[in-house]
Amino acid sequence: MLKTALFIGSSSLPLSADDFLSLLASCKGNRTSLIKYDANLKADRRDLNTPDYMIPRYCGLIRLTGTFPLNCEPNLTELINCGAITPVALHFVRNHGAVPNLDWSSHRIQVCGNVNRRRDFTMDDLKRMHSVSLPILMVSAANRGKEQNMLEQTNGFNWGAGAISNTIWTGVPLRDVLRIAGVTKVTPERQFVCLSGPSGELSGGVDGSYGTCIPLSRALDPSHDVIIAYAQNGEKLRPDHGYPVRVVIPGFIGGRMVKWLTKIEVTPGPSTNFYHLRENRILPSHINSELAEREGWWDRPEYTFNELNINSVISCPAHGDTIEISDRNFTVKGYAYSGGGRSIIRVEVSLDNGQTWRLARHYHPCPTTKYGKQWCWAYWTHDIPRRDLKGVHYLMCRAWDESNNTQPSDLTWNTSGVGNNHYFKIRVNEIGSDKVSFDHPAEPGSLTGGWMGSISGGHAVMFTKAPKLTVDRARLEFANVAREFNPLILPDATQSLSSMVSVSPVLQKQHYTPPPPGAKLYRMREIEEHDSEEDAWILIKDRVYDVNRYISEGHHPGGNASITMNAGTDATEDFEAVHSAKAWKQLEAFAIGYLDPRDNPAAESISEKDVDNSKTASSSTPASRVALTTGPVNLLQFALAHPEMYGDTLVGEAAEAEAFDRMWDGAQRDAGDAPIALDPKKWIPLICDAKVPLSHDTILLRLKLESEGHQCGLPVGYHLYLRGDRNGKKVMRAYTPSSLNGTLGAVEFVIKIYFPNDHPNFPEGGQLTQYLNAVNVGDVVEVKGPMGHIKYAGCGRLLVDKNEHIIDKMTMVGGGTGVAPMLQMIVAVLANPADKTQIKFLFANKTTKDILLKYTLDRLQRENPDRFSVHYTVSKGDEHWSGSIGRVNKKMIEEYCFPAHDSRAQSKTVALLCGPPSLEEDTCIPALKELGYENENIIQY
Repeated sequence: MLKTALFIGSSSLPLSADDFLSLLASCKGNRTSLIKYDANLKADRRDLNTPDYMIPRYCGLIRLTGTFPLNCEPNLTELINCGAITPVALHFVRNHGAVPNLDWSSHRIQVCGNVNRRRDFTMDDLKRMHSVSLPILMVSAANRGKEQNMLEQTNGFNWGAGAISNTIWTGVPLRDVLRIAGVTKVTPERQFVCLSGPSGELSGGVDGSYGTCIPLSRALDPSHDVIIAYAQNGEKLRPDHGYPVRVVIPGFIGGRMVKWLTKIEVTPGPSTNFYHLRENRILPSHINSELAEREGWWDRPEYTFNELNINSVISCPAHGDTIEISDRNFTVKGYAYSGGGRSIIRVEVSLDNGQTWRLARHYHPCPTTKYGKQWCWAYWTHDIPRRDLKGVHYLMCRAWDESNNTQPSDLTWNTSGVGNNHYFKIRVNEIGSDKVSFDHPAEPGSLTGGWMGSISGGHAVMFTKAPKLTVDRARLEFANVAREFNPLILPDATQSLSSMVSVSPVLQKQHYTPPPPGAKLYRMREIEEHDSEEDAWILIKDRVYDVNRYISEGHHPGGNASITMNAGTDATEDFEAVHSAKAWKQLEAFAIGYLDPRDNPAAESISEKDVDNSKTASSSTPASRVALTTGPVNLLQFALAHPEMYGDTLVGEAAEAEAFDRMWDGAQRDAGDAPIALDPKKWIPLICDAKVPLSHDTILLRLKLESEGHQCGLPVGYHLYLRGDRNGKKVMRAYTPSSLNGTLGAVEFVIKIYFPNDHPNFPEGGQLTQYLNAVNVGDVVEVKGPMGHIKYAGCGRLLVDKNEHIIDKMTMVGGGTGVAPMLQMIVAVLANPADKTQIKFLFANKTTKDILLKYTLDRLQRENPDRFSVHYTVSKGDEHWSGSIGRVNKKMIEEYCFPAHDSRAQSKTVALLCGPPSLEEDTCIPALKELGYENENIIQY
């Protein structure tokens, strides 16, 4: 029963339940904690009006950025009490925007760049590869970031000391994925591995993706254990943690571990992604965001924060704990970690502001790797006689790692708000003669408390020692305060924090202030009417803001949903939790008035009230985009190498032969009055019934109609439009089915996939073809049609627009995918014994491997030699090629096609063309005219 509860949805993963439990035991993990926190999760009501409304979450997580997007951490005591392996439900979350709605079966990871073999990996591809399962610590670069914000607001959120989690990750070594792509060593052209999530996910950058990079040398080094992970604690990833796949880089900051991974690119230089350049950089302390932009500091790679720096934290006593002074011992507890696989070798505790240190007991609950790397945290404890706490002002800890790195004594501020690792200091307050209480530096998020205060930029300690410290741009001295305090001249330990801390009056929480005389006033019901993405007002601290112009500009870092979810409501709490003084200044431009005092409860007593933010926003919930990305891969070769993927399904030429039989049967069958499944004025969703590789870049796609008795209603010569979503945009294209109308219950297409960088003029490849390549059985493709201007009515009757041609010979010249409409008409003619029309087809391609449906065309010629012939020409051939080499020209048309009909003869010949403009306009039409074809008899698809 316990095993079932713990491994929900994990039965398909390579890591069995027994293997996981064995690994959990080796890491001294607490199975009961995993079951307790990971069972019975449900959607949080706070997410009701956000794009994340259906994601199950633990309600006890401390949210740092209001309601949306989710950025949260667990309570520190709760985290440590769960044991060495963190329940997934308690894992901290860092989201830049909405969680994308991705699907295991359709998701693809594109491997590209300077690789020998570009290709896509499906999730099932990864699952079939050799997998590893490792306990790995994940730490936000901004762990303990609120302490920096208390000195001065950074670009980061108010992270406490709980932005850290230790779980067991399962996945495929990144080096194995790169090896398949032909990348096995570092070269001048191969220096970095750039990693990115879905495009269109975020508002920043060129394509709206979150991306970063790591050195290729690290990715290829087996001792560094970089993995493409698809499971966490024995089950598939959860949406907040990257489902279906993410990168896990042991010893690095969490910001490098890209969630919802869609692209792996090998490059000569580091990533140019917006978020790689603008986040997780430790700039000099005098550099703020404005100066960094103006002087180009963001672009300096030497300030990139990759490997974790050493850190330690006291978890017990917790903030607010009180104990009695007695002869008994008190056990201080905490965690410590370092980056780069370095083990913690000691942890020390000080009770005298760092003048002397006591050695704590520490241990690593998780074993090192076979290379001696330690990827997890250490736990430590130290027993202190309670009477030793009398007269103590600060309880402090520091750690050392195997490289003898230790923590600095002083806080060093940086504008990103990351990398804070100075001594962790808890203030000890005497309560009477027999008790002491403890204050942590800062409580996470908008929680109040902590000896450093709760308001950004409000920490400036007042003391009498000369010279007095001042909080200015030379903020490097800030952390000396706690270390240099003279206990003899400190204020009484029971004195309130507000009497010790000088807080900027601008940043203090204000009492109610009436609107200025003559100000424009709005009733709450008026504000609530502007509650949509198209018309959004918000209320913040009793002021009304019209944010429509800001929304239309699309500049919000978290996306417009972060604003529109609060449209028509009081957004004070959400705004204050996240934004800096700069944001408050930007907001001023959109102010239009004040809340009418009649609707303000605080106005009734003219006293400070809690902000009422219980009103429900009614902003629309945008659909999450499904990232459907692919990369070049030899589709047929891959299928042949992985027969387990296709079971009894035929691929390649065998699949084409099977499709030929279905096509021929459909051409000979009259659909009669069977119901028509499609509509030329309406998009109809059809379910993918099969997707089979025919060649290195071509698939056969079969879509099911409404029932097995439905027909397409497709005249010969007409086409259908296929449509799908790619990168958040609708893409569509016309395709002629390879199946004919008599094929009931399904429609089939032969699709050539145009991968990125296949052609220098189209570096992004074909958007719809890549979408179709990502479609899997059971997925939906939208179809509309039929449409067209050419219709073959049988027995030589050809209708072009409103003109009818009675013919007995057809010259066809096609190029590449232009074979599809030609094939449809060829089969319609040949499958009808009463139709005596003759056809000659000149088919041009770049290379022999680019020839589509060669088996089908050769078979049609072989079985109908008196009525059909096909001749191939390629731009590049080899010694085994028996067809023509070179572009289509007048001589080829004259030799392998019908001559123009003699107007004096009763027979009539037309020429049908389907190919790129260079083939039709520049070559075929001039040549056909020179050979005697009249304009009306040259017909272009």
